[in-house]
Amino acid sequence: MVSWFYLIVFIMALTMTVFFMTRNKRVDSLCMLFCILVTINCLGRYLLAKATGVDMAILANKLLYVGGCYAPFLTVILLTELSNIKMSKWFRAGLLAISTFLLILVFSIGYSDIYYRHVELVQADGYSYLVKTYGPLHICYPIMMIVYIIVVLWYLYKIIQKRKQVSFRLVLTICITAVSIILLYLIELVIHCEFSLLSVGYLVGIMFMTEYYERVTIYDMTSNISSSIERMQDYGYIAFDRKLRFANANDYARKLFPEIENWTIDKQVPASNSYLYKEVIQYLWDWDGEEPENKYVCVDDKYYQLDVRALTYGRKKDVGYLLEFSDRTLEKQYYNTIEEYNDLMEEEVAVKTEELRIQQAKMKKLYMQTIAALTEAVDAKDRYTSGHSKRVAKYARMIAERMGKSKEEQDDIFRAGLLHDVGKIRIPAEIINKPGKLTDEEYNTIKLHPVAGYHILRGISDNDFIAVAAKYHHERYDGTGYPNGLFGSNIPEVARILGVADSYDAMTSNRSYRKVLPQDVVRSEIQNGIGSQFDPEVARIMLNMIDEDKDYTLKQYDVMKRYILSVDDEPMNSKIIGHIMKDEPLYEVVTATSGMEALKMLEKKEYDLILLDVRMPGMDGLETLKRIREKYQTPVVLMTGDKTLDISAEFAEYGCDDYITKPFLPIVVKEIVHNMTECTNLENYQ
Repeated sequence: MVSWFYLIVFIMALTMTVFFMTRNKRVDSLCMLFCILVTINCLGRYLLAKATGVDMAILANKLLYVGGCYAPFLTVILLTELSNIKMSKWFRAGLLAISTFLLILVFSIGYSDIYYRHVELVQADGYSYLVKTYGPLHICYPIMMIVYIIVVLWYLYKIIQKRKQVSFRLVLTICITAVSIILLYLIELVIHCEFSLLSVGYLVGIMFMTEYYERVTIYDMTSNISSSIERMQDYGYIAFDRKLRFANANDYARKLFPEIENWTIDKQVPASNSYLYKEVIQYLWDWDGEEPENKYVCVDDKYYQLDVRALTYGRKKDVGYLLEFSDRTLEKQYYNTIEEYNDLMEEEVAVKTEELRIQQAKMKKLYMQTIAALTEAVDAKDRYTSGHSKRVAKYARMIAERMGKSKEEQDDIFRAGLLHDVGKIRIPAEIINKPGKLTDEEYNTIKLHPVAGYHILRGISDNDFIAVAAKYHHERYDGTGYPNGLFGSNIPEVARILGVADSYDAMTSNRSYRKVLPQDVVRSEIQNGIGSQFDPEVARIMLNMIDEDKDYTLKQYDVMKRYILSVDDEPMNSKIIGHIMKDEPLYEVVTATSGMEALKMLEKKEYDLILLDVRMPGMDGLETLKRIREKYQTPVVLMTGDKTLDISAEFAEYGCDDYITKPFLPIVVKEIVHNMTECTNLENYQ
């Protein structure tokens, strides 16, 4: 049974040695020699157990001593390299001489009695062992082991002093293993144990050597950065194990980041606010194993490309990680120059784009203001249909949206609605505002406004969409409309939409001869006009809008009466204003004799316009205007008798909309009053 045990131990040792040597492309000679010696030792144990004669047993005993003599020496050499503690060449030669001298004594067995006086082969329970009588020089072997224990412990002491720069965990494991094997030998020597535990100890040593070499692979880095040797002058690295514990760094990296000297090997880097920790270590911890984008760190005005790669050991992947620093200062400076140029160009493009956007916004605003001005000019022809064009534009947009038109198409239709009646500018005001029934000649004159509108609008755009809408918005679906008698789908779609919106607003707006029609009457008229006057699809959309408008909000809310507040400390001036406006039934003039009285009146009632005298005792007109603008946006027209000063700009700063000079010119007063009360904000209809 014992011989089988020794055989299994030998096979395991041989297998691990072969595996260790084939696992690594570059095998350290000391590690390889250690494994071979341990394997020879295990072989000697097995051959001794199977020996049938004294000579064979002595030979096997000599084999196992080969490992016993040189394994401690190799352990000390490994500690020397791992700890970076220099050993005197004379001391090293002395240790080697001691081991060699002991091996010579061992090989004298059978020829001399200086090491063994007498040996006897004993066979029991299926295995053989030697019963030995020690010679005078056998005491040298225990002494050698004690010397090696002292040396190993001394190295352990020195390593403790510089434990931050050395893998203390690895060194401690080596020391414990070496001391344990030596103590096992001394114990066997004292108790004369016939069954050797050293074979198991050496086997554990080989297992440890495999892990040791894996760690040393990380610490040493030679096998992992061989491709970078030629660029070591501007190349730095920091190595970590698989648990992100610090393993090693070359001198270049230590010069870049002096704080590395404070790190402890086999310990994770302590968190800090340093540039190295935040920009480098955190980058490693966040690395997900994928190919990272170029990462640069800047140290002393030099740029280094930071790369991460996993370290491998034979077929075992990710035994550690390597942070590599490559000097890319010139390359980065070039890229920075390009980026700065690109940023400058982007800024210039952004500025130009913003300027263009502002210019376009101004042009669009001017365009809409021009349209609004034309719209106001048209609506001014008929004092009783204020806001008609804007409401038609609003209703047309709502219909277009329900038809699934795009935002751009809706905007085009809205603008077409604003200008659909622009041709009325050519129609005499007395015909448009005639309260009674029109004669045939007058009606035919009215019919000219679509054609006049078409010719007014066709030249303002390279697209005749708005002009076409103005020309055909009075065509009827059955072909009985004007000016061309088009029918059905031959009528442009925008004109069919405007036709419904225009008719709806005509019925839901105040007229000189009637007020807004009831909603059910309006609905019946639209329903009755389907297929004859109106496009069926557009008319049904309008009917749906009517049905959804439970509170009848889609109608003209403009009252038939406009209230004007005239504020003047001279009652005669207010009487003159009232006299000027007496033939205008839409307007009622209310008077106040001071600014305070006017403010109190504003708290009780809304007014459509305020005519405010500039010079009044107490609180003058400008102070009153300031107080008004704190709470109200009512249009204010100042009145002054001073004709020598150009004060329009000053008045505007106070929030004045216009001013009138005294004595009053009636036609000017009427025009200003009308425009201030009838003009509406186009944004309310969009």
